[in-house]
Order: sequence, then structure tokens, then C-alpha cells
Amino acid sequence: MVTEDWDAELQQNQTAYTVATLQKEHGIAEGAHITLDLTFVPVEGANPGTFEKVLKTFGYTATRGEDGEISVEVPDIPFTFESVWTHEERTTTMALSRGYRPDGWGFWEP
Repeated sequence: MVTEDWDAELQQNQTAYTVATLQKEHGIAEGAHITLDLTFVPVEGANPGTFEKVLKTFGYTATRGEDGEISVEVPDIPFTFESVWTHEERTTTMALSRGYRPDGWGFWEP
């Protein structure tokens, strides 16, 4: 996947829906603080070193899994669409230009 193939609007809509659904169905208060986990998987031409370096430059903590996946942990953010999307969009943009594609997000419940 290259940056041109990324459907940011679709991803944004999916995130908005997911956040709203989780708040409604699981009673998670908007603004409750969470630790957000984002996962990225390598595609052809992936460069994990440069991806990890740019993440670090922007203050993100990343860990590399056995299959080359990179997980990004964003601690202590409010559980709102805006907050989740800010980090998701920013890290996805970094990932796509370095040979990684987003593979979802989750969080540690408050």
C-alpha cells in the first residue's frame, strides 16, 4: 500500500463509528483516559528503522514484533474521536511512506 492508495476518509469514518459504538455499548465515558495501541504491518519495501526513527522523533514509543509488525503505544489520552483520530492519522501517514500499513487500533480500558 502506498500513500496514494490510502482512503483517509474511510478510515476516519470507521474510527468515528468505532469510538461512538464503544462509548455507547460499553459505557466508556467520552474523555475517559486510555492508552491507545496502534498496529502497523510491513508491506513490500518496508523500512522499520526509518519508521521507528520518525515515530520517536514525534514522541511515540514503538515496539517491533517477530513478524515485523510495529506497535505504537500512546498513553493517557482522552477517549474521544478527535484524540484517537489525531494519533491514528499522524502515525498512519508516517507508516505509509515507510512501507507499513495500518492494521487496527485498540486500547486499555480506563
